[in-house]
Amino acid sequence: MMRPISFITLLAFLVPVAGHSQNPVSTAFERLEWPASERVSEGLAWSVFSQQYFLASNWNASGLSVSRVLGTGISAAMFCRDGIAGYAWYHLYLSHYHRFKGFGAMIQLRFSIIDLIEHPAVFRLGGTIQIDWSIAERLCLQSTVHDFPGWLLPVPRLTSGNPHMQFLLFHEPGRLIGLTTGFRISRNQFGPVVSGIRVNWGDQIGLTGLLGVLPFGISLGITWRPEFLWFRGWFREVNGLGITPMIELGGGTVQ
Repeated sequence: MMRPISFITLLAFLVPVAGHSQNPVSTAFERLEWPASERVSEGLAWSVFSQQYFLASNWNASGLSVSRVLGTGISAAMFCRDGIAGYAWYHLYLSHYHRFKGFGAMIQLRFSIIDLIEHPAVFRLGGTIQIDWSIAERLCLQSTVHDFPGWLLPVPRLTSGNPHMQFLLFHEPGRLIGLTTGFRISRNQFGPVVSGIRVNWGDQIGLTGLLGVLPFGISLGITWRPEFLWFRGWFREVNGLGITPMIELGGGTVQ
């Protein structure tokens, strides 16, 4: 089914400076991201993005997002068109993240309209719940429930989702290095099991690699932050389906 939320993107990307961990694009596309360990300054952030599924296909997902940070809370809105000619999903994502003491909690709701030629538009509802628990100073456990309306409201015509849970353990042995490992589980499948590493080169460039099994997948990504903008580019390859590249360009007073 042509929906970004239906796929786990085997990628964890790096923000080269202390940044917020609730980029709405990452949450919507199930893209792994290191939880923020420091409070960030208040302000606004924006981004535009585009993903080409399996490179050779005409299936594309593109859109824009806006985020606002106030104290320990982050609110965001994102619009995305995902599909091919004659069959497209239009998504509106609304999310809020709040951090208190050693915990962080986030909820993201997805409101979708399916546009199919010669058929009336159809509405779908989805969403994600995520909790970060700082077990130690450099150790964090993250649990995520994707498409939770599919668990709570088993009405296919309304939710039509892909409910699954994901558990990840993040460790930062140093400022320049980050490690992660974890797994995903759904009603019908266990996996993928993933392990990843991120590496900083100064305050402007970061590289990331992630390996998944069951099914096999590999992803590589780069983050570049020149002055008031930032750029993220990466690709993933999953079980021989082909390479899926994605780029994101953003800026604002919060990085």
